[in-house]
Amino acid sequence: MEENALSEILKTGGLTPQEATLNGELTPKQGRVFVSTIVASDALLGKVTTDITGKLTKERSGLDVAKGMLTRHVSGETPPDENMKKLGKIGCTLDMTKGVELNAKINDDTLEDAKDNPNFDKEQFNAFGQIFSNDLLYLGVVGKADNPAVDAPFDELAKGWITVAKESDTTNKPTSSNESILYRLKHLVKNAHDDVKGSAAILMSASDYMDYQFEIAEKFKSLATLLKAKEKEFMGFEIETRPDVPNGTYLLTPLKNMVFGISSKVKRKRWYDNEKDCLRYKFVVYPDYEFDIHKYVTYMTIVSLTVTSYEVSVAVGASSQRTVSSAAGNGLAGVTAISRDETVATATYDSSNGKITVTGVAEGSTTVVVDDGTSYKEIKVTVTAA
Repeated sequence: MEENALSEILKTGGLTPQEATLNGELTPKQGRVFVSTIVASDALLGKVTTDITGKLTKERSGLDVAKGMLTRHVSGETPPDENMKKLGKIGCTLDMTKGVELNAKINDDTLEDAKDNPNFDKEQFNAFGQIFSNDLLYLGVVGKADNPAVDAPFDELAKGWITVAKESDTTNKPTSSNESILYRLKHLVKNAHDDVKGSAAILMSASDYMDYQFEIAEKFKSLATLLKAKEKEFMGFEIETRPDVPNGTYLLTPLKNMVFGISSKVKRKRWYDNEKDCLRYKFVVYPDYEFDIHKYVTYMTIVSLTVTSYEVSVAVGASSQRTVSSAAGNGLAGVTAISRDETVATATYDSSNGKITVTGVAEGSTTVVVDDGTSYKEIKVTVTAA
């Protein structure tokens, strides 16, 4: 690097000579400003609850998203704690002890162009904030593990909201086998906790949302309905779409129940790399992702309704079996199998093993409807002479 380029940048005030090389934590104020820049750079991060703390671990109360907390005041009497008990666990523990780092470099040409720019360092600061914003939200969606190894892959840098919901013992986890996005969403909102109906949002993949719009356009060929679909709202629930959410995965909860914890302890290192002729930066931040009240979270995935065969040929008086190998809703226990015409064939279902027994009654044809409560399949039945 030409020494005069860095010298000119230092003279402008954007970088002071003392700051040309940095190694250490930002001040609490600088750290909070940097973290605030990260949050402000993404619309969704701006909607969830962001907890900026100077600590690396924190116990949250979660009372701001709870309902029904008021009790009767009687002088000299201790109020019962039933209201707290009925909500179950309120609040969460944020663990921000595992840092993630961003390494960036600015080459000589850029430094040369910026030597008369007094806002050079501020612009880099904001640019790094945008990069962090993009990746921290991405991690909040795709993160699946807390791997402490230095070579941990990106999706193992932290557990994101989807993984937290999936692994929780108290979130609601319905499944659906329906191929219709419209009917999937209906099943999702029906399974939402009563306390959050009308105030929660749905997080889904951008691809699924596009299919939903196509489906609406096909089912309801009216301009008003199509315009309604474009508003990203379903039955009073706001829809948030992300390209990173897996297709067939749906998360429903109030956005304020989603917690993005991040420590204001931000480490920054900056130095000039003579071997590579560039100014290098390293930032380290400490994030975590949680929910204040897990019972307010509904996490839905798709499980196919499958039967070993969808055709049966059986003689009068004889029987043939088919097996339900997977089902949504309540699984095999929630499946029903009903013949459309029992004068031709009957169907019985054993929920313990998923076996459907079709018995021929009279020559002819009918269908057996296999339903798991979220969708159905049909088995074509042909009954021949004995």
